[in-house]
Amino acid sequence: MGLDVRQIDGAPFGGIVSGLDASRIDDETADALRAASRDHHGVLCFRFDELLTVDELNALTTVFGENEFAPGMITGYGRGPVDGEPGRSVAEQVAELRARGIDPYLMFIGNVDPRTGERRAVNDKFFGEWEWHSDMSYISAPPAYSLLHARQVPADGGDTGFCSQVLAARTLPADLRARAQGRGIKHDSTYSSNGIIRPGMVEPATPADAIGEIHPILRRVPGTDQEALFLGRRTNGYIPGLALDESEALLDELWAHATRPDFTYRHHWTVGEVVVWDNRVVMHRRHPVDPDETRFMWRTQTRGEAVVPA
Repeated sequence: MGLDVRQIDGAPFGGIVSGLDASRIDDETADALRAASRDHHGVLCFRFDELLTVDELNALTTVFGENEFAPGMITGYGRGPVDGEPGRSVAEQVAELRARGIDPYLMFIGNVDPRTGERRAVNDKFFGEWEWHSDMSYISAPPAYSLLHARQVPADGGDTGFCSQVLAARTLPADLRARAQGRGIKHDSTYSSNGIIRPGMVEPATPADAIGEIHPILRRVPGTDQEALFLGRRTNGYIPGLALDESEALLDELWAHATRPDFTYRHHWTVGEVVVWDNRVVMHRRHPVDPDETRFMWRTQTRGEAVVPA
């Protein structure tokens, strides 16, 4: 298929993939793409001449794992049920969505109405500064891979930063490692990464009171011998077993190390690209966008597994 993978120029990690026909991905190509992801710290940027179809994006997603339903689409997955009465099976919910022309694996991100193609209003914070995070780390088995497909991009702004937590763990100072080893972090579910409170959530009195899963600070990356920091989000993070001020101090040190500029790559989007990243290996963040600009992405994800300590 003429598949070509090369290191991103000037970046500490990440690969650019060209020559892929997303409508014809055979087993040999899929194996090569998974190997490339491991070789490039979990970040691959795919260049396509045309926008992908839903089926093509879903097929590319399947290369990296089992497709997972979009957050909030199906009862028991993500943040809430599909419209209608509770208690229906997953198959019934999927059938209803498909009958309405909705793909249960596809999420729309941006200020474009996917039905009309017209711009729509978004929360004032939506296009502001997003914090570093790993997707949905507040659940017991966070998604492994996430994919974004750029459908419309602004002339300026809206870049996505990636930060290698394998590099961060590899260079963790001995004293900081000793203080973090064997401990976990409670990953708060109150706010999304753009600072918007999630539906039905109430701000906790302190981070210690936040609702969310506890995951090990140092995790093992499945399928490899690598370890990675797994910090989730800084907002409302808490290390159980420590006094709140001690937790805050240790988290501040960990975050300062984990987000060092030499561990990061900032991706400037072009229309048609797909970027896939491994949430177990990198954190990411979106840079601000002028609210008068247009930015529209398709998003998919793969099912993850329980977080295992290093």
